[in-house]
Amino acid sequence: MSRKHIVTVVGIILLIGGTTFISKTLIDNKPKPQKAEKKEKVISIKAEKVQYADVNNNQVFHGRVNAAQTYILSSEVAGRILPTKVLLKEGNTFYKGQQLVHVFDQDIKATLKSQKSSFMNTMASVLPDIKIDYSNEYDKWYSFFTSVKIDQPLPELPKINSDQERFFLASRSLITEYFAIQQAEINLRKYAVYAPFNGTFKSVRLESGSIVSPGSEIGVISRTDLLEVVVEVEPVNAKWIKKGDKVTVTTESRDPSNIIGIVSRKSKIVDPQSQTIKVFVQVRPKSTSEIFEGQFVKVEFKGNTIENVVELPREAVIDEKFIFTVQDKKLHQKEIEVIKINGDSYYIKGINENEMIVTESVFNGKEGMSVNIRS
Repeated sequence: MSRKHIVTVVGIILLIGGTTFISKTLIDNKPKPQKAEKKEKVISIKAEKVQYADVNNNQVFHGRVNAAQTYILSSEVAGRILPTKVLLKEGNTFYKGQQLVHVFDQDIKATLKSQKSSFMNTMASVLPDIKIDYSNEYDKWYSFFTSVKIDQPLPELPKINSDQERFFLASRSLITEYFAIQQAEINLRKYAVYAPFNGTFKSVRLESGSIVSPGSEIGVISRTDLLEVVVEVEPVNAKWIKKGDKVTVTTESRDPSNIIGIVSRKSKIVDPQSQTIKVFVQVRPKSTSEIFEGQFVKVEFKGNTIENVVELPREAVIDEKFIFTVQDKKLHQKEIEVIKINGDSYYIKGINENEMIVTESVFNGKEGMSVNIRS
């Protein structure tokens, strides 16, 4: 290699080395940026001092009106439905004791009269023997015979005083015929259905002129002079409601009506979906009261005063048992005792007097979080 080439290579090496040295020196001497201090986030919350007070224990809920009694009318016999004074039409009303259904029964009545006539013939043939063999019993059997009427129910069978008398009557089939007629009279009553209460036809499947068979559904009737309001109440509030309590039921209509009701029963089962207990309020509406089955109404339960509780908005309570308090500008979670829930308010105990308590929901709030109380 010539001297010229050697000088060139050495120059290049020195140039690269010098450049590297200068770059490293500049990088090492560059001032390092200082890390910014992370500031703790402080949120603004609304809080106030704890103040215990006595509160009114009235509770207001909404419920739906149901009929206190709903029956399915079905036929126990076969035949044609005859018209009565009450039309078999949906929405038609009736009064207690009115005949609702009449199934054709003339053939049954004729058969029953024939049975009674045969029974009277048997009695007439037995009376002379009774007068001779059981003279002491003759008067009661003669009186019974004369009281039997073809078109009236059988009178009560006289008391049999001896085994000999019973054997004699049984041998003449008198007792058998008597109870056969009684059974026929019971069957005849099944051809007529009478209203057990004041009510209305909720639905009608078979009208007058239709043919029914045993078990056929004729319609559904609902009671209108006695109603029942179903109210769903949270368990923590249900404990204040007792059977027999008087309540005020108010209809939500253009012309509201106030009706006094009575708590008839309270369920012992919590609904798994709504987590509520059903309370049933019995109402006897006046003729002028505008309250009907299926209607939604307001129900006010009156209660005694609850002493020494703190009222908080629902949003300030966490999982129905915790709240936040403020101490030294820090949040602290505290467990409480819920005494009662009324609408959007919780009535609680378990916190100290004059303690600062958060009165609103704190988003992502946690123990020890720094806060400022806004006025």
